[in-house]
Amino acid sequence: MSKIKEILHEKRKITEDHIKQLQQKGKNGVRYTAMMPDIPFMILGLLSDIGWIIHLAAGIVYFCRNGFHHVTDYIALIALAAVIFGVAYIIYLNKIHEKEIATRLQKNLSFGVTVYSGLAGAVIGIFQIALYAGVSSELVWLVIGGLLNFVSCLPIYLSFKKGIFYGVK
Repeated sequence: MSKIKEILHEKRKITEDHIKQLQQKGKNGVRYTAMMPDIPFMILGLLSDIGWIIHLAAGIVYFCRNGFHHVTDYIALIALAAVIFGVAYIIYLNKIHEKEIATRLQKNLSFGVTVYSGLAGAVIGIFQIALYAGVSSELVWLVIGGLLNFVSCLPIYLSFKKGIFYGVK
């Protein structure tokens, strides 16, 4: 068996053990898991990571060079902060072994916020390009990163929405 498959099977076993622990502790609530197979999940997750890293780097460079002069700059900063929040929450869920079996709130706060704030950042970047009548490379990369984040994370989020339900009682 390949090293990646071994790691995935070990992670799946840890998740199943965590589900059993939740059942023994009496944690109520319905948990969801993605319907997507592991390898596409990992590939889309990697593309999403590349997208939000590009979005973050381009946003930081843009704000350091240009500052905050327009309302769209502040809105873009809010979208960037939302991406960071979503990603940080995904990392937190992964640390406590609940990324694969998320409750509705956890699913929406992690993948949902990341998906829609990536799209918001891209749309705001397009508005900034149109309003300022000039195309800076930072804004182009901000749009590319936001769209890549949106396009690659959306299938994961939707897969959770249609996912398998675990009734933890």
